[in-house]
Amino acid sequence: GMFAHDFIRALRKSKDVFILGTDINKTSNAYYLDKFEQVSDPAKDKNKYIKKIIYLCKKYKINFILPGSDNECIEISKNLKLFDKMNIKTSVSNFKIIKKIIDKNTLFKTLKDNKIDVGEWHTINNVKELRRISKIMGYPKKKLIIKPRRGSGSKGVIILDSRVIKFNYLLNDKKRFCGIGSIKAIDKELKIIKKKISNYIIMPYYKDKTFDVDCIAQNGIMHLCITRLRTYQNPLSPTNEGCKIMRNKKIINYCRNIIRVLKINGVCDFDVILRRGFKPQLIDASCRLSGSSTASLPIGINVPLMLIKLIFKEKIKNVKLNKTFQVFPHNRFELIK
Repeated sequence: GMFAHDFIRALRKSKDVFILGTDINKTSNAYYLDKFEQVSDPAKDKNKYIKKIIYLCKKYKINFILPGSDNECIEISKNLKLFDKMNIKTSVSNFKIIKKIIDKNTLFKTLKDNKIDVGEWHTINNVKELRRISKIMGYPKKKLIIKPRRGSGSKGVIILDSRVIKFNYLLNDKKRFCGIGSIKAIDKELKIIKKKISNYIIMPYYKDKTFDVDCIAQNGIMHLCITRLRTYQNPLSPTNEGCKIMRNKKIINYCRNIIRVLKINGVCDFDVILRRGFKPQLIDASCRLSGSSTASLPIGINVPLMLIKLIFKEKIKNVKLNKTFQVFPHNRFELIK
């Protein structure tokens, strides 16, 4: 990931850490790790992936696993009992909790049933349903947004705008299929690239302020919550373009209730908007550390290390922000020793 170097730098703040990095591809960009090993893709061969992880844990005497993708989180969460027997701790909740988080429809329904405001949303599985439901939601007068029920970042996220006659990709990486257009333009582009709209949700398009929220919890009790206001030029950017780290009590209390309802144990990452400027509403969630969780590192808040300390039952400082800090990412050059 773009901020992998910062992530490792955060963990290195502890003198007693050995870091084994894994990836499905070989890489020469792992000099900042103690060791690197290639693993199978958990989405393609979950059994082979878990067997390799267990083997590596034994080989390197690993006692903590911090998965970096949703697919890794899923497979690790399914095998928590096995890792517990090996005295290996992880950053993820059990699979019953994880499967509620990774499916946006299930997540929103669970929260709504527990009287947590998640706004309006509907499921869609084809263009015909998209036409019908979007009309009910106010299209073509209103802009709407559709996104996969399962997935993270900007992959597959599309803005419905009747004024955009030709489908326009919003990212250079066309494989992500992230863009904007009228339903007619979207339908035409889908046929060209031979792709279908299936297992999607549709929501209103919000122009409100968006926050990335880094949280750490134990058995449904929040222990850390960092709210970061996005300062993106491209609102659908897959990587952080800068943020303002600030304390927002409404969002913190809102996320506290989500964690309580879902009984989250470990780390979680929420995308929250302030609807009409004052009402928090969840638009996305993840069962892992945000790729930009180290944004707080320049102001002395080490989220990855605090997560590990909490899981190993060490005390962590109570974080209270009295002012706003603005941070932005840039390329870093490190001396190879």
